[in-house]
Amino acid sequence: MNVQELPIESIDAGDRLRSIDMDYVAFLAKSIEEHGLRQPIEVRKIGRSSKYALISGGHRLKAVSVLGHESIVANIVVANDLQAALLEIDENLFRRELSPLDRATFLARRKEVYEELHPETKHGGDRRSDQVDKLGHLIQSFSEVTAEKLGISERTVRRAVHLFQGIAPDVRQRIAGTWLAESGSQLDALAKLTPDDQRKIAEFVLQWPGVRQVSEIARQLAGRPKPDVAGRLEKFLAFWRKCDPEEQQQIVEHAAAQMPSVAFEAAWEKGSAYQRETIIDFMSPKLPGFQRKEAA
Repeated sequence: MNVQELPIESIDAGDRLRSIDMDYVAFLAKSIEEHGLRQPIEVRKIGRSSKYALISGGHRLKAVSVLGHESIVANIVVANDLQAALLEIDENLFRRELSPLDRATFLARRKEVYEELHPETKHGGDRRSDQVDKLGHLIQSFSEVTAEKLGISERTVRRAVHLFQGIAPDVRQRIAGTWLAESGSQLDALAKLTPDDQRKIAEFVLQWPGVRQVSEIARQLAGRPKPDVAGRLEKFLAFWRKCDPEEQQQIVEHAAAQMPSVAFEAAWEKGSAYQRETIIDFMSPKLPGFQRKEAA
């Protein structure tokens, strides 16, 4: 590890994937003032010049600058543009305070960088040689290696990338830092809309931050009347539709056990002729006399 103290003016922060949060900078500055810089930033040399490009540690660099320091401890690594981008992305992905939008942004960018570094893993990628054809499968796909690195499922990785791709770039920029960027479910709802509708939603969010549901914002923008408040039956039916067949069967069996006579009467009154015949065939052997007609 090549750790040195470098002049702050020699470090080029460049364009960062994540904007600087000045509240977090203030927090870091206070911590650095009291305890010193505990973790060096990461940089790489720019050609043969005396300048360095920042890889990771943008908030730390800003905090030290705010404190009036002229230098900062840095780990100088050897990396090309793509490798440096991957290092920056990975450092941010391990931060717990990332919003769902930030995480989707970093994962999507990581996919781009990873597939540039390993084009043989990309579907329909560069397979110009026989060796790549034979050995390309030995290199893990982006979703596999990222899921393993972050300790999450491949489905979560793919879903985040899909979410990023579903929201227009200018909309992502406008909603960054709003409540919408913090809600995965509402971002999913936003991604299902057209880019024009997404822009209208983003404008609404910026002007009226108190309304925190994409469907409600879309309703207001379209001028549709407010839906009736769902009663208990409507809520139950909505829940029922979300259940798989096995869960639905468990609900039926539980309800029937709680009130057998009511369940039987409902089944009989609502049932078709065929369903009534099925009930008779099932029940008659269990009744005294074992006579089907009499039982009916």
